[in-house]
Amino acid sequence: MNIQLTALHYVYLAFIVLIIAVMIRRRDTTIICVAGIMTIGLLATETLSGSVAGIFSSFIYATKELLSTIFIISIIVAMSRVLIRTGINEVMVTPVTRFIRSPQVAYWGIGLIMMVVSLFFWPSPAVALVGAVLLPVAVRVGLPRLELPLP
Repeated sequence: MNIQLTALHYVYLAFIVLIIAVMIRRRDTTIICVAGIMTIGLLATETLSGSVAGIFSSFIYATKELLSTIFIISIIVAMSRVLIRTGINEVMVTPVTRFIRSPQVAYWGIGLIMMVVSLFFWPSPAVALVGAVLLPVAVRVGLPRLELPLP
């Protein structure tokens, strides 16, 4: 089996490296991704219309693959906001607060609970919802918030 790398492969690799560099700088990668798709489409089809069609085809493909996940995440976020506004999240975590007494127990306890939930419901945004519901308890016992410096 003889595999030959073409300019298309090197352009793809260059855009991957560029996207990672932009992500390290904590900047938005959307424009770079679209430019990469257009450049690769231009090299593959050798027409401007083919590369523009490639952009729209990639958007349609991504939408078909990811729309259900986006909807589920939206519903989970909405449900967690309802829990917080109504105060039900405090009632839900009351039994767990008896066990979470220190920051170390909060860290490991929430991690283990999320791991067990992910074993049965993976892949699911419900795992993140469990973490979000238990987060106020962890902060209350002294677990520091993870704060990223803004650029």
